[in-house]
Amino acid sequence: MAAEGSNEEESPLIYGIEYQSRALCSQCVNLKDSMSVRFLVGTQSLKKENQIHLIEYLEECNSLSKAVFRHGDGEVWHIATHFKNSNLLTTCYSSQSSTHEQRIVNNCSLWKYPIDVSNNIIDEDQTITSPLQKICDFKSSNDVLVGRTCIWHPEEGNQLITEEDKKLLLWDVETHKLMSSFSIDAGKGSKFSKINTFRWSPHSSCSLLGVAIGCNVYGKDIRCKSNSNTSNVWSLNAHSQLVRDLDFNPNAQYYIATCGDDCQYKFWDVRNPSSPALTMYNHSHWVWSIRYNQFHDQLVLSCSSDSRVILSRITSLASQPYGHLLDLDENDEIMSDDQNAASKGMPDGVIATFEEHEDSVYAVEWSTSDPWIFASLSYDGRLVINKVPKKEKINILF
Repeated sequence: MAAEGSNEEESPLIYGIEYQSRALCSQCVNLKDSMSVRFLVGTQSLKKENQIHLIEYLEECNSLSKAVFRHGDGEVWHIATHFKNSNLLTTCYSSQSSTHEQRIVNNCSLWKYPIDVSNNIIDEDQTITSPLQKICDFKSSNDVLVGRTCIWHPEEGNQLITEEDKKLLLWDVETHKLMSSFSIDAGKGSKFSKINTFRWSPHSSCSLLGVAIGCNVYGKDIRCKSNSNTSNVWSLNAHSQLVRDLDFNPNAQYYIATCGDDCQYKFWDVRNPSSPALTMYNHSHWVWSIRYNQFHDQLVLSCSSDSRVILSRITSLASQPYGHLLDLDENDEIMSDDQNAASKGMPDGVIATFEEHEDSVYAVEWSTSDPWIFASLSYDGRLVINKVPKKEKINILF
């Protein structure tokens, strides 16, 4: 890691998986005495049975525990967990067609673990050989082309959205039934129609989606009918090459971040969609994933095929200024003038570059339990858990 004060930072924790992997998510688990920091990884093996690895970070001893579950249905492209029920998860995966030998098909399924994972994973070498238990498939018919992304409702766990045949489908999780479907108007002149990825905004009563198609990103109000002229709330000519990912600022409803094959990651105010509010050019190859910190939106993670993870400081577009997020009591230690000055007017830029990977980094995620911890995953199956540098944490809080 290259960072300010990096000699004082804790070493990252590295977890190796023997299969190629690119699916990563964070799991939120409320334990009796604390919040557990957990991440899920899905593997992509063509020859071996695939797996779901549940990794728990134990901060008090700076170590990892694991549980491994069989996912025999195919290569995992995307994984997501229920926000409230830690025993439920969805995967999007690909496998060989049962009717066409040369055809690869995608599917999206809801699963539950064969054990109760709402308790601590105590044995760090624990391996569960039991497979995940399938609850249902989210597929409208047998002949459709299923996408590789599934997103849970940001606030409630009773709905999720999948992609099918260039459309987005809204499902009721409890009944497993399709509630509605809607398409995205990419414009008559667009040469792209396939959905790259999408995200569900936590704002506006969770009625807005951000959908990446080709080089553009569209805002879709899911309350509007597909054929409505107002179905696209806004559109961004986001990147000169393919858009790989996007994320909504969790604390400022009009701001989103995008990244793409042009090696850039950008920040947008959708009220002024003609040009980005800020463009960052710190990667040397395709940028695969971008994530806002859910608590401190000035912290943004990005990862790339250049094998690097970058933690950026986006102060100019943050919902709160740096410093003084915690009130000091009379007996608290007062910061020096230098510390106080450092916490104000922090410029946009790179806080730290993390270089523990040796292959393309396809996914990066913040912990949903601890705002200072994050994980990244490279194609060779290396999961790296890192922390925000202490100096940056102090600047944000004080």
